[in-house]
Amino acid sequence: MKLSLEKSSNMMGAVSLASPNRHTMSLMSDDLSHTIFEGDPTFTRIGLAGQRKTLDETRVDLTVNNLSRKKHKEELMSILLEEEVPGVENALELFESFLQTFQSYGAEHQVFNQCAEYESKCGEQVTALHKLIQMAPQGHSKLAQAQELEQELRFERDTWRLVASLYQDRLNSEFQDSEMESEEIWSGLDDATSEDDLVRQLYDKNAIIRQAQLVVDWLEQRAADVYHDSHYSQAEFYGDAVTGWENTLHSLISKKRGISTDNAEQNLVTQMDPDAPNRDQSRRLHPLDKEDEMRLLRSVFARLRCGQLDEAQQLCFRAGQPFRAAILEGWKLFHDPNMKSHTDVANTKESPSGNPYRDIWKTMSWKECENVQLSVEERSILALLCGHLKALLPACPSWEDQLWAHLRAMIDHCVEKELRRCVNYKRQLQVLPDEYWNQQLTVESIFSTLAASRDKTLVAQGRDQYRIIQRYLIMDDVDGLLEEMSSWLSKGDSWSVHLRPHMLRLMAHLALFFRRIGRGSSEDLIGSILEAYVLQLVNLGRTDLAAVYVAQLPLPEDQIRLYAQCLVMVEEQQELCEDTERQRLLYLAHQVGLDVNAIAKQVVITLCNQGGNIQHINDASLQVATSAEDERRIRSLSWLLMDPSMRSQLLIQANTLMRGYLLRRQIEAVKLTFKLIPPDTLKILSELWESRTGLTDLPTEVAAATREYLSIQAYIDALDAFQEWFTRFHHSKPKKTEASVQQQRGGASAQLSFTENLLKEQHLKQHQVEMLRWQAAVDSLTETAIDKLYNVLLFPDGGWMADSVQFEDENTPRQQQQQLLRQSCIPHAALLLCNVLTSTHRHSQCLELANVVASEQQSLYKVCSAEQLGQLTKHLRQAYVKLLDLGESP
Repeated sequence: MKLSLEKSSNMMGAVSLASPNRHTMSLMSDDLSHTIFEGDPTFTRIGLAGQRKTLDETRVDLTVNNLSRKKHKEELMSILLEEEVPGVENALELFESFLQTFQSYGAEHQVFNQCAEYESKCGEQVTALHKLIQMAPQGHSKLAQAQELEQELRFERDTWRLVASLYQDRLNSEFQDSEMESEEIWSGLDDATSEDDLVRQLYDKNAIIRQAQLVVDWLEQRAADVYHDSHYSQAEFYGDAVTGWENTLHSLISKKRGISTDNAEQNLVTQMDPDAPNRDQSRRLHPLDKEDEMRLLRSVFARLRCGQLDEAQQLCFRAGQPFRAAILEGWKLFHDPNMKSHTDVANTKESPSGNPYRDIWKTMSWKECENVQLSVEERSILALLCGHLKALLPACPSWEDQLWAHLRAMIDHCVEKELRRCVNYKRQLQVLPDEYWNQQLTVESIFSTLAASRDKTLVAQGRDQYRIIQRYLIMDDVDGLLEEMSSWLSKGDSWSVHLRPHMLRLMAHLALFFRRIGRGSSEDLIGSILEAYVLQLVNLGRTDLAAVYVAQLPLPEDQIRLYAQCLVMVEEQQELCEDTERQRLLYLAHQVGLDVNAIAKQVVITLCNQGGNIQHINDASLQVATSAEDERRIRSLSWLLMDPSMRSQLLIQANTLMRGYLLRRQIEAVKLTFKLIPPDTLKILSELWESRTGLTDLPTEVAAATREYLSIQAYIDALDAFQEWFTRFHHSKPKKTEASVQQQRGGASAQLSFTENLLKEQHLKQHQVEMLRWQAAVDSLTETAIDKLYNVLLFPDGGWMADSVQFEDENTPRQQQQQLLRQSCIPHAALLLCNVLTSTHRHSQCLELANVVASEQQSLYKVCSAEQLGQLTKHLRQAYVKLLDLGESP
């Protein structure tokens, strides 16, 4: 102990003190918010005026140096604060970074490199956000969300650090658990072996203790990170040699010299040894020294909470209290390297380390922990080192602090038990109280205790999602963690997972990590988490990242469904999705091995869905306007234009869409859909099929789609031909005009009458020419309309909208729709044809139409209703009467 103290004193002699700095950032816990790292003038009241002057000068120098940076920071802040949420947009770069890391470390042996990179990326964002918050004015309204995000990313960074630490140990462990017989554990050790070596072997062979220590190290590193971010250069005391309780000492010396003192210096201790304040309760330290001591104890405990024992001892030395540094040495395990030196030629001795009377120190420390006259801070320091959990907990306000305290107590109990069980001590050890041995802690019981705490704040912290994940990681319950994370996806607003994309990113990459190391047994749970993350990426406008994660789903049908859902969301989010964007997204899917054709088909099926029951309008003469939703459905067919191999699906889906529009009499929508289909589609289908199989006959489904496409084409052409004829015949016929010649006054009436007659003759000739031209156009359009309408009525191989081959299921929705179209469109075409023939006085051809309708070969009369047949019969009867009036033979 003496050597250790001397070593520490020598180290302290070389320490140079830097100027203290203040933080503008509020700390995460009150324990770290008031420490001796905030310089206090009470430490420099006695004889330190010179140092104070130096510090003032130092502060001036720092201010001058900072002036050159102030303007730059102000400019940077003005830019950052222009954002709606400063710093948050930059943090979204983590999605791209995580994807790159996931792809860069794809090998199984690189899984922990991947975790380290995840931790590093989160750490970079935490640092950036922390600097932003430091530069911004306190209480700025736009920084609240940035502060929340910094805290969230800090949790994520620490979670990845915990994952790498625990699972690297679990996967690399080569020894059995702690249930191994102790004789086997300690076989090969000499009876006089050191406590230090023995405990090292305990850690090597007992996975529970080793991993508990890893968690303790992780918790201490978390606290150290917070402590580091919350303080600048640490210069707790001003001066190179500070005397402990200097104000008390000054008062005692002044009193001895007869110098008067104030009331605050009454009833002070009369001696300056470490036990003086506790030996005589009626006397006390100087109030300023008492305040300084409380701050020192809080800072020492904060350092111990960070796992920084050496730094805590240095604080004690700098505060002029080396006895406290010695107290912190008492818990160390004894190790004498000379006990193993069997062949030492030089006969040199090495210095032992640790405390050979650790049991005595521990017993006395335990008693001091129960001494209510000591402050809570001092008892918590001793409780930490001797394993007194009850005295340690009051100094641990947060969930992490409580977990750390319980794990420290658990490890201390296990180590002490094995030491007393296995080490051959040469003397009788001090007996520890029963309360110490009754602390039977396990990881499971610790978490149960925290969950059942009466402290509502502590319980609420334990229900935080990040802490829940960390709890499952520590307990190594992977399946439970996956089930828990999957349940969050269905809790909606109460957990606000959909508003926390960074949480979903963590969940997704944790699921992938567990799958890679072979710990995730439920693929369904992993798949549900990945799906939620992929949909979140699309909502954030990062659809180009989705394909890689979709490819991680095990089943191809799930991959197709999910990526198609993503593309549907893209189509719905954008008012007009460009073909280049569609092609890029499909290319990304192709790069990761997804079935692009099946995905594009599913996208179109989803977007073109017109509902279960399509409204059928019986009146074929009506035309319904095209809505914006209809236009979106039509544009969605472009997904099937990206690759010629998808032309068959393009044809099938376009036919489905056009059938619905025809049933609703949305003729313009049918025409828009038809125009989207490239004219060379049928040719490409034949060439692709022939090059693939060597056959000329298309497969049944494609052949039926081709025939349906041609049927729709024939009907559209017939309607266009009729409309053009109707417009020309009824609205474009030249009208005969008469020139009105006004009578001139006087003797020029004869002249005017001649002019009028001449104009009449010219107009008559012009009208005759226009009539001949109109009649020629009408005759041409009439022939065209008749041919096009007959193409519908006399459609080959079974008729219009009828399959030429038999399908196994003859009552599919497609066939039902085809039958409805035959019942409405064929009679409509016949009536239009009858209209053309009667209007152009081709009455004999009307009677030919009657024969076509009544023919058994086409059986057109079977698809006509009684009302439709009545209308058609009425027109035919009028044509028959006209023939009789003209004296022609029917």
